[in-house]
Amino acid sequence: MTRQTRRRLMDRKIVELLRGGMGLNAVTRTLHVGKCRIRRLRAQALAAGYITAEGRPGAAAMPPYPEALFPELEDRRSRQGSDASDLLDPQRFWIEERLKIGWHAVSVYEELPVAGITRSSFYRYLARHKLSRLGEEYRGAVTEILHKPGEALLVDWGKLCSVREPETGRKRTLWHFTGVLGHSRLLMVRLVWGNDVATTLKVIESMFREIGGVPLRITSDNPKCFALVASKYEPILNPAYERFAAHFGTVIECLPPRDPEKKGKVERPIPYVRRLFEAHGEAWQGLEEAQEYIERKLGIANLRRHGTTLRKPAEVFEQEEKACLKSLPALAYEVEEWQEGMVRMDGHVRFANKYYSVDEQYRGKTVSVLADSRRVSIYWSGKLLEVHERVTDPNRSKSTKPQHMNPWEKAMRDDSIYRRRAAVLGSGVEAMVLALLKQGDGFVDTRKIWGILSLDKEYAAERIDSACARALELGLVGYRAVLNILRAEEERRVIEGHRRAVPAAKPAAGYKFLHSLSAYREQMSLFEKPEQEQGGRA
Repeated sequence: MTRQTRRRLMDRKIVELLRGGMGLNAVTRTLHVGKCRIRRLRAQALAAGYITAEGRPGAAAMPPYPEALFPELEDRRSRQGSDASDLLDPQRFWIEERLKIGWHAVSVYEELPVAGITRSSFYRYLARHKLSRLGEEYRGAVTEILHKPGEALLVDWGKLCSVREPETGRKRTLWHFTGVLGHSRLLMVRLVWGNDVATTLKVIESMFREIGGVPLRITSDNPKCFALVASKYEPILNPAYERFAAHFGTVIECLPPRDPEKKGKVERPIPYVRRLFEAHGEAWQGLEEAQEYIERKLGIANLRRHGTTLRKPAEVFEQEEKACLKSLPALAYEVEEWQEGMVRMDGHVRFANKYYSVDEQYRGKTVSVLADSRRVSIYWSGKLLEVHERVTDPNRSKSTKPQHMNPWEKAMRDDSIYRRRAAVLGSGVEAMVLALLKQGDGFVDTRKIWGILSLDKEYAAERIDSACARALELGLVGYRAVLNILRAEEERRVIEGHRRAVPAAKPAAGYKFLHSLSAYREQMSLFEKPEQEQGGRA
């Protein structure tokens, strides 16, 4: 920042405070500026119409930053000519033309059609003729982004250093997650080993606990832990981050990609945090010791005057911003697990070695799985697809909803229509139906099942149940086997019924080879008597 820019910035801050109704002594204490300068600027602001005599905003509007509020004093040295100026005057239109189409000043200097011009002479020529601002205005000067107290917490990741653990000798990357309050510029840092979703949400919550409240919004760029798909207009946010923000009642602001200037308040301190840690040394004594070290450094840094605001961030936070933060929620937030996974061809996505079902139209697509201790939620492109009860039974591997089941899986359910109808007829019928459902490698021939269930129109339920049990004992599964057993039993019953109904036929009289039964009984008695006598003697 040049001396001229620094002076313009301080003039603007003084006039803004005067427009806000602050008095001479208060501005002096706040910005640590001399009273003579403040009186001179107040007189100039009155003349320009920026403020009124009562210290209120005047009718004239202040020009946008970084334009000067008041006319600059002419540098009389600019009237003096030079050899470089005489050479560049004929090329002035050529220089302006290229600056207007977006060339940087150094590019214009490198392509100058005249020789013998030093770089310092060229830049003095641009400043003398006010051409240096021309290129900045075309490319779009970044104006200062002002935040109200409690309005925003700006966060960003950065690599701190590489650490070699003494126990294992393994080299690891140590990350720092940095947060800056937009109004007070209070700096907070957390040292972590990774930048996954769970770690990110935990450190943001710890920052909320440190400042004792919640800002209106969280401003960040677009890593995976914040946005699944970055966009200039509307990013697709990570559902875990969305639910975290909803719990604390804050708003998510993911900035457009490749536009770090919009969060320069946190981009600029990233190398500053590395500078704070450089005196720690290479000796590694654990993450807790490193965090304590950086906290001590931050305690000193937040009590120093900020280079832009010229105020101490810790004092500004305590006096102006802390009271404007929203209160923390009464219930603690349960950090949820998050991962991405592809839906398999069977309609299930894997999470924590368990499988959860979604609609078949999402097969082959990548979805986000978010889970707490009780529920598992599945998202696709920011849309909630399904919510399952989390599977905790070690003997169970899948959670499949009825509408996601295949036809044969639906049929094998305990409450399927086939098993309900079969249970009415008996346990044997239900066992036969279940055996039919397990056949076919996914194809269920329901005609066989309905054939067995429709037998109750001709046969009693007890007979159908017995026939099904008999068929299963014989290893026969199917409608035809049960029907054949029923028919065989029916034929046997008919034959036995006929035998009981028809009396024994009498022998025809006069037939020479036919004897009556009494003759046979007499002959049998002759053989029985000797056996009885022998038994008596014994």
